[in-house]
Amino acid sequence: MTATDDVTRSQPPAEAKGARAYLKVVKTPGMPAWTFVVLCQRLPIAMSPLALVYLGHLAGSYALGALLAGAFAFAEAIAAGVMGRRFDRRPAGPELRLVLAVQTVVLIALGVAAMVSPGWLPAWAMIALAAIAGGVASGAHGGLRALLVRTVDSSAHHAALSLEATLTTLLWAIGPAVVGLIALVSGQAWPILVIAAIAAVGALASVLLKDTGVARDESGGEQADVRVWRLSWPALFQEGAVMLCVGAAYTGLPSLLELVGTDAGIAGPVLAVFAVAGLIGGLVYGSRKWPGAYRSQSFVLVLAVTAVVAAAVVSPTAATIIGLMILSGLAGTPALTARAAGMQELLPERVWATGFSGLYAAGGVGFGVAGLVVAALLEPIGIRGSLLVCVAVAALAAVVSGVAEARKAARPAGAA
Repeated sequence: MTATDDVTRSQPPAEAKGARAYLKVVKTPGMPAWTFVVLCQRLPIAMSPLALVYLGHLAGSYALGALLAGAFAFAEAIAAGVMGRRFDRRPAGPELRLVLAVQTVVLIALGVAAMVSPGWLPAWAMIALAAIAGGVASGAHGGLRALLVRTVDSSAHHAALSLEATLTTLLWAIGPAVVGLIALVSGQAWPILVIAAIAAVGALASVLLKDTGVARDESGGEQADVRVWRLSWPALFQEGAVMLCVGAAYTGLPSLLELVGTDAGIAGPVLAVFAVAGLIGGLVYGSRKWPGAYRSQSFVLVLAVTAVVAAAVVSPTAATIIGLMILSGLAGTPALTARAAGMQELLPERVWATGFSGLYAAGGVGFGVAGLVVAALLEPIGIRGSLLVCVAVAALAAVVSGVAEARKAARPAGAA
């Protein structure tokens, strides 16, 4: 064997590109089971907000429904980091079986109570159950992403994370439509029961997951968590910034279209195309490697999202608003993928699930903040003003985090 052979053997595997990259991910042993479990875990999350709104209306009012959906999302954001840490300490299969089983039981309790006697459960009990349902499985998003990265070959990480982000975007696009169809055909209590059934199937299917093993954590739990957040807070800021813009689009687009003389009902189809644009952008981004570090790609993409959404907000015509909103969708999913890939490179394997769950929580906070800002400022300053506040906060978060990451990268190796 020659010296040239030694060099060749020591080189990392070549990065697959285009369709070959995705084919390499799909052909990885264990991927069919992982994909099915992800569908059963994330489709309920995408369906739950609207399903809880319907459930609240059945039990009393749409205001109660909004509280249920808010409690679900708020509990997810608060608990994601802690629950994600559990996936760093245990194999994914047993942990998923536990959290999805608990989520199933809680959702069944909500749905059955509403079917037997709407209003039988007091509002505080419904809110508490919705919060438990959201919080208990909030670490599964990061846990399944960490399992994906552990499972696929390192040369396919970029494509795998892009495929995962695209799949999540697809589920969020179809989830509300599925809920609306079920409610229309069967009644407003049935969507939550269907969600419970899907989660139960996910709990059963988790036995098929092949976890290669979680790295031993010898750094001390609480201290390790502190280091994760100290390293990753810029990434969390940028994740929140992207979802703040997405939340602004979802909550403010109907009013914005009305302002320029267009039927607010068009917002639904526009947001569906917005989601499709995200799918396309995610697949294109994941099909090859792009110049620069992931942190640089994310920074540029997040600023692009905020700039395009800002341009849409101030546009005078519906056609321009719609076109720019769809264009912003093309950059949204790639931005989230770049952040996830950067997090995976930044953190050691033993805390991947914690870091990914932190990203998930940050995204939820960003989306929720958008709704709060639009609701609070719509009357005082109008829809354009409230949406511009959302965009300004997102841009500020992106710039602050980008500067912090640039300074960290510029420090000499080993510097504190």
